[in-house]
Parts: sequence; C-alpha cells; structure tokens
Amino acid sequence: MNKDKVIDSLAGIDDDMIQTVEALRRKYRHPVRLKWGTFAACLFLVIALAIPTIFFHQPESPKETMAPGDGPPSLIVNGIDYYISSYLAVSDELPDGFELAGETSVGGFEECPYYTNPDMPEWIYVYHEVSTDGKVDATGTLNRTEPHNAYVRYVDARLRGKDLVCYNGEYYISMWSAADYGTYPDVNHEYYEKMENTYGIRTEGDAPAGFVSAGITEFSGYDTIPRGALVSNEGEYEVYVNPTDPDVVLVATKWHTAPVGEKGETNHSGFNVYIRYDCPIA
Repeated sequence: MNKDKVIDSLAGIDDDMIQTVEALRRKYRHPVRLKWGTFAACLFLVIALAIPTIFFHQPESPKETMAPGDGPPSLIVNGIDYYISSYLAVSDELPDGFELAGETSVGGFEECPYYTNPDMPEWIYVYHEVSTDGKVDATGTLNRTEPHNAYVRYVDARLRGKDLVCYNGEYYISMWSAADYGTYPDVNHEYYEKMENTYGIRTEGDAPAGFVSAGITEFSGYDTIPRGALVSNEGEYEVYVNPTDPDVVLVATKWHTAPVGEKGETNHSGFNVYIRYDCPIA
C-alpha cells in the first residue's frame, strides 16, 4: 500500500463506521476488552483492515511488533512497544521536551524522524505525512486537510487505550479497557472475574448501597497517566467510592441503546466499574 492510501485510510472515517464499531464494542467485549472511545475504535478498524503491512523499527535493530495486518502502526524503543495514539493526536509543532532520537520507515513513508522525551517515556512522536489535523467535529467526522507533515503521537502499549482514574494516589482502570490476558495484562484473570461477578462491567441506575460521591475528576488529558487526589485521563466525571471496598470506584456515565433495525433509542444512566490497578508505568 502506498502512502496516499495510508493517508486516505486514516481520514476516511464516517458516521456509519462510528455507529457500527460502537455497537460491536458494546456487544462483544471478549476477547478484546479495549475501550478506546468511538473514534479510537474506528481508527483501529480502518488501520487494521486497510493497511496490510505497516510497522516501525529502530534502524539498528529492525523489528515488527505485530504480524502484518494484525493491528495499528507500532515501533519498539528500548524494548517497549509503542502504538499510534487511539486519538490520532497530531501536532504541527514538536511538543516541548522531545528531542530527535533516530529515523524509521512506515508503509510508503521513508526515513521518518522520531522523537523521545526522558521525562515522558510513555510517548514518542514520529514526523510523517498526514491529511488530518487530528480533530473530530460535532458530527464525529475526522477533520481532513491537505496532506502535510506533522508530529504524530505514539503511546506505550501498556497505556494506550486505557481509561484510568487516580483516587488519593491509588490507580483504578475501567473494566472496559482492562486486559487480563496477553503480553501486558493489566490485572490477573482471577481478580478480573471476581470483580466482574461482584459488580459487573457497568451498572445501571443509582449507585449501589455504600457508595458515595467523591467529587468530579480533573482531566489530565488523553494518553496520560493521571496523578493526584481525583484525576482521570478520560474526561471530567463524577466518581463514587465505597469506604469499605477500596478495590473499586464507580464513574458516572450515560449511554443509549436501540433495537437492531429500528430508529428508536432508549437512554440509560449508571456507572462504569473501575478496579484497582498497579499502573506499572506510573
């Protein structure tokens, strides 16, 4: 695949694809429990299906982190896998603190500079051509621009797509995005199943007995490791805690469902379940 098709693939996300991927994400949690958000899931689908062979490598030790066609663009730096940001974060200016670390190639793009920051090892930026500013408009459509070079964010595989809350210095991960399998499991299988059986992945209605509001989270930004008394890397949400069960917090949410083939929708409100997480990259 040439670079023009790569660019078109990254920008060709429409509303129908967004709705389709969101419905599949809700219905089929196993075996992939990653919850990237609507746009993020669409981006992954576009890349995985449309780009058969995309991989990054360090010049001195070329490596594929995934088999061709198995996932999004990625590279290895210092033994850590990095994947393109779920949010397709791009910038015309190199963020402060990042410095040139080498060059790599991807698809039809050759000799792309990449940049690292010792104070933020969870991110790497690669400079290559894009045809989007990385922003999504009110309809959920990715803004398209003329092809141009930009700095594209790549995220540590252990952090990418993970919805995290930090409450009083303790980390919690959404059960939608927590993995209990694979190369980088977030929690062990027995613990995940125990918490799922106890609370489910999402609850509807009022908070269960014993849970009280801890307040509204600060938003640390996407692809970040939240730090503080009550901080989230997903957005600003109300969090409920239970003083007698420190292994879980509940994050208020709303969603809607519609019968297959029908236009009517039913609105729901409740809580996403977050469970204790060691957060090895914090």
